[in-house]
Amino acid sequence: MLKVVVHQGFHKTGTRTLQTMLYRNRIRLKDRVSVLVPRDLKDAGIAARRYSVAPNERKLQKFRQMFRQTLLPFEGQTDAPLLISSEEFAGMIPGRKDVWSYHQTHVLAEVILDEINRFADNKARITFFYTTRDAPDWIKSVYWQNIRGNRIQENLSEYAELLNPGADLESVVDRVAAQMSSRAEVISLNTSGLSDRLFPVIKVLSILNVRSDDLTPVSNLNVQPVGAAEHFLELNRSNMTDEDVMAAKQAYMDRLKAST
Repeated sequence: MLKVVVHQGFHKTGTRTLQTMLYRNRIRLKDRVSVLVPRDLKDAGIAARRYSVAPNERKLQKFRQMFRQTLLPFEGQTDAPLLISSEEFAGMIPGRKDVWSYHQTHVLAEVILDEINRFADNKARITFFYTTRDAPDWIKSVYWQNIRGNRIQENLSEYAELLNPGADLESVVDRVAAQMSSRAEVISLNTSGLSDRLFPVIKVLSILNVRSDDLTPVSNLNVQPVGAAEHFLELNRSNMTDEDVMAAKQAYMDRLKAST
């Protein structure tokens, strides 16, 4: 029986830290578990995002095709469990391209489940694992993520009103669980206030009964610098060109990095 964990999301819940931990410890883990992270799943991630922006059957089948291809290297392998981690599989990050919630996550999960069962000849024990956050923490982090790369004009409180309808991540998990019925286990972990950076990795590996006591930790990633969002909002509201705004943001981040 092939054991599989799919870490499907969500954005801004510590996913990058978890994935970086897995990647940097890949040598230690290679004989214990097969791991796929976003750099291994680019085409499937793009297809998932495109479907969530404008859902239709053609785009869903494209995601199916791309995800199926990611499993091909593991054909015939049943000894090592499989861990797949990509927040892109939950869909586009809310706040971009008029997407404000994770309305399509359960549909994408259904495709993932079908394809894993097809790959494993219906001999797989599949768990969907989600990292979540309290709504205010998540909204603040999504705002920071989006204001860095987009010319958002709203301040945080205004942006929060737009994000609020999609900020209940546990309700998305519940929708996935309802979609899965008894065909797969669905687990979530709220990372708000979680001080142990290793814990989400330990948790997800423990589901697969994989040893994790000798892993090397990494620093928290994508930490928001104090005052940066406010500065970027000023740049976004200025008369500067888009190119000059992006250059100014990059220079600001470079200065911060050089000072640490």
